[in-house]
Formats: sequence, structure tokens, C-alpha cells
Amino acid sequence: MRTRIALLVVLITGSLPAGIAMAEQPMVIDAAITDEAGVLGADVGAAERAVAELRREAGIALSAVFVPSFDGETDDADWAELTAMRSELGPEEVLLTVATDEAAYEWWIGDESTLQPGAVEALIDEDVEPAVVDEDWSGAVVALADGLQSTDVVDPAMPSWSGARTAVVVVVLTGVLTALYLVSRRSSPANRESGPARAQQG
Repeated sequence: MRTRIALLVVLITGSLPAGIAMAEQPMVIDAAITDEAGVLGADVGAAERAVAELRREAGIALSAVFVPSFDGETDDADWAELTAMRSELGPEEVLLTVATDEAAYEWWIGDESTLQPGAVEALIDEDVEPAVVDEDWSGAVVALADGLQSTDVVDPAMPSWSGARTAVVVVVLTGVLTALYLVSRRSSPANRESGPARAQQG
């Protein structure tokens, strides 16, 4: 069972819009960016590119969900966790959820993640929260994606790996094995015996 790492942080940015915000139930997500609040518009491309780069460079899958309001019938602090569980997010995944009408957000990482919860929390407080305050929704995603590429957020006690590092290791191992194979062929008894024989024939 996955456990929630972070608590809800409510940001007060002046008076909230008049009326009652439409609440959203925790959901199943099937895309990196889910904009139920309709706030990203043309800026969604920047968020998607930042998420794709994070996955390519660090092997971390970041998802972001924007809704008008967190479900009033559910403890706000559980909204991100329930969404992560219903979506079956893995240990190397990160989820950021934002209730745009409430200026509120939550975040979640898997309980087996290689990320340090304290470092992630500091990253969100310093870089993501200001973007949410300014209603720079795409900027919040970009700031989180950029920050998660830093080695400062990785738990040194946990193994860290990425797709890029895997590719480098595969290339190096392939080269080493090829070199060993060629050396073994040159030094094999059959090759040593065939050399003088070919010289005599000439």
C-alpha cells in the first residue's frame, strides 16, 4: 500500500472567487498533464516538454493534475494520495495536484521512491509555491520538473538510475564485450597455428 509523503499546503492569496468552487473527486489519470480546470491553455506545451525531459534525463515520471477544487467530501490531504492509488502510480513517480480556485496544492511520491521527501518539500516550497501563488500553472510544473533533475533531491541511501545512464552503461558494456571477444580470437590456439601455415603457402 502506498503512503502519502506530503501534507496539503493551503495558500492564501487574497479573497477567493465568489461562489462555491466545483469539487472534483480523486480520479484515474492516464496522461502526464491533466487539466480539468482548463487553466493551462497554450502553456500546456511547456509543461509537457519539461515532464518529458525529466523522464528522459532522470527516469522520473511526473504527473500534474489541475482541478477547480479538491473534493469537499474527502480530507484534502488525501486527494493526491487517492488519485495516485487509483491511477496505480509506481515508486518512481511523482504527482502534483493543484486546486486552482482554492489556490491549494498537494504532492505525492511513492513510499519506495529514491527521492528525499524533505528535499522535495523544500523544492516545492521554494520554486513551485511561488508559481502557484502567481497562477503560473505551467511554470509550477516546469519548476518541479527542473528541480527533480537535481541530485540534491535523491536519497543517497537509495539506488538511483535513469534511462540515460542505462543507455550509457549498455554502450560501454557492449564495447567491452566486443573488445574481449576480438582479443580472445586473436589469442586462440587455432589462430596462432593458422598464421605460420598461411605464410608457408605464400
